Amino acid sequence: MTTIQTESQQPANAITVRPFRLLWLNNLSFFLVSNAQRFVFGWLVLDGLNRSESDQGIAVFTLGLPAALLVLQAGAWADRWDRRRMLIWTQVTGGVVMAVTALLVRADTISFGWVIVMTLFAGAASAIGQPVRSSLIPVLVAKEQLFSAIAVNAIAMTLSLILGPVLAKVVGDQYGFDGAFWFQSGLMFAGVIFLMRLEIPPHIDLPPKRPIIADMREALRHVLGDANLRVLFGLLVMASFTVNPAVMVTLQAHVKDGLGRTAGDAALPFALMGIGIAISSVVVMRKGDMKQKGAAFQRALICGSTITILTGRTTDFWQVLVLAFFMGLAGGFYINMNQGLIQANTPQPLMGRVMGLYALTSFGIMPFGALILGAIAAWTNAGAAISGAALVGLIGVVTTYVSQRELRELS
Repeated sequence: MTTIQTESQQPANAITVRPFRLLWLNNLSFFLVSNAQRFVFGWLVLDGLNRSESDQGIAVFTLGLPAALLVLQAGAWADRWDRRRMLIWTQVTGGVVMAVTALLVRADTISFGWVIVMTLFAGAASAIGQPVRSSLIPVLVAKEQLFSAIAVNAIAMTLSLILGPVLAKVVGDQYGFDGAFWFQSGLMFAGVIFLMRLEIPPHIDLPPKRPIIADMREALRHVLGDANLRVLFGLLVMASFTVNPAVMVTLQAHVKDGLGRTAGDAALPFALMGIGIAISSVVVMRKGDMKQKGAAFQRALICGSTITILTGRTTDFWQVLVLAFFMGLAGGFYINMNQGLIQANTPQPLMGRVMGLYALTSFGIMPFGALILGAIAAWTNAGAAISGAALVGLIGVVTTYVSQRELRELS
């Protein structure tokens, strides 16, 4: 008996759409390097150069600083320029930077000053490409496939969170720090192959030529003019100063100084965190369009903040491993819901610029949080810095959850 497809049936998974599949494969290579970079540079500073937690925070700060300076312009460029070429050139540049860093390490001329220079260039290449990647998702799939596509893309992010630090650690243990950077360079160039085959529809309704500040003012008006988006972005800013840097940066210092392990051992909790994110992302993908996504996002942030407070109080490495997995489960809903809500409530002609704002709040602000937490960790200890930051985040999101009923019901 033949089954007839009806409009009421669940839409096909976004990964079946060839252009999106090519973008996804490229994103996988890009995210592998993005997650490995933060880990390997931190590992190099803490163990390779034997520097302090505050120096690790400075290195991660400079890696993310270009996002704060460039993503808004990159979002405006994404609404005008050839998006495929932007991705190709930024990814090639990232591969070259990793190769140069490997050569510096191999020649034994690497220093903390060179780390700062390389992180700035690597961060710039990543920052310019980030809004383009996010803005392409609703272009390549049908509207009813959007949350499926975002969930599938989140799986690429989580696979990279699992594999990026772990593979870089394995390669680094076998071939040294230079081998870890050559590994990242190779991944960047491999990802370009998928971009060469990617076809992207041309822009529709190009914005008029005008200064970048005018472009960004229009995107900012859209966000501030929508009460739900305004609060949502506010929560993202808060998380980028508190929970996110505590987990993604300061945790590595806690593993070394608080638990007596090496900084490289932080690869394992990052991997377990990625597994948790992958599981919850698959749940989102299978469920498709969920109701009350705003509530799901805030609940995920509440759970993540609470787990992060506990993580800062851990006294044994196995405790971090358990908490990292549950952090990942909450993180999957956090990642999928916030990006999906923003894209579902943004018109396509503004998508690049709004995703530039999203990249700024999600990635561009985190380095400032990492810098602050690194200084606090050096003054007290990494565990106290982690728990204190997460407590501030928890108070903020609980207040919003109780007071903002409309955001809880947003879908």
